[in-house]
This record gives sequence, structure tokens and C-alpha cells, in this order.
Amino acid sequence: MSNAPEEGGNSGGILIGVGHAERQDDGVGPYVAKALARHGLPAVAHEGDGSGLLELWESRPACIAVDAIGQLGEGQPDAGRIHVFTEIDDETFARTAFVHSSHRVGLPEAVALGKALDRLPDRLIVIGIVGATFGFGCALSPAVAASAERLIACLASADEPFGQDAMAALVQL
Repeated sequence: MSNAPEEGGNSGGILIGVGHAERQDDGVGPYVAKALARHGLPAVAHEGDGSGLLELWESRPACIAVDAIGQLGEGQPDAGRIHVFTEIDDETFARTAFVHSSHRVGLPEAVALGKALDRLPDRLIVIGIVGATFGFGCALSPAVAASAERLIACLASADEPFGQDAMAALVQL
């Protein structure tokens, strides 16, 4: 299910928060999207199957997708670490990072499907926040909540949240 934007069509950029608000850190995407929508930014929470993402981002000039991820490898910092994927062909943008999806089609599969069907936005940035807890409940872990707040502040304060300056700032998070 998505809380699709009510106005504006597909003419501008969009932030899509992917995940389930009732699965602890898996809810970080919807948390970020709902907060940015309250700031007046074009943001939507998507808690449904990943195939629904194609309709949300198709024909957009830019899309930022936010989702919880697992630890990318040994020696990587723990929960709350933000990974910004600007190249969807990057080998680290793999199903292994998105291990907590409860859908058959998660974010990586939706990206691959969108690429195969030529239904990706012009520019896609995927932000993965390493989660710690993925059980039932609505509370984010403290580290993930802190990272979500940094991301929200970065995008909410940007003159153009989908512009090059904001994208460069995201990589610094």
C-alpha cells in the first residue's frame, strides 16, 4: 500500500519511503517519508510490494528511495549507518543488503524490473539505513532514529531536495 501524493502528477522528484512501519527498523523508510511530507516535500510511504514502486517513480526526473538494510559486510559499522547508492549496477546494491523485506519483490528486484522495462526515473538514489531490530513494533532503534533525523534535516533544509547539491550532501551523511 502507498500513501500516494494527492497532487502534482509525475512532473517533479519524489521521495519514496519503503518498508513496514510496524516492523521496527524496517519502518525507517515510511518514517522519513511521512516526516518530509509534513515539511511539504513530495514524499510517499510505500508499504506494499516492490512492484508498486514502478508506478510511483515512473516518468519522474528524480527519485530518492529510502529503505532499511542489513549489514553490508564484516567490519562495517552497526545500526544507523547510512549507505547512499547512486549507481544501481554497483555490486553492493544486492539482495543481500535488503534481507529484511517481507515481499517477494523488494527494492532491488523493483529496480531490476524497472531497468528491464525502461520504467526507472531519470535519476534514482537509494538510501539504505542499516537496521538493528526487525521484529514487531513501531519504534525505531535509537541509532536508526538518529540517522533518520539527520536525513530528514538534510532534505528538508535543501533549497532543491532533488538537485545536485542535495544529492552531494546525502553522500556525506
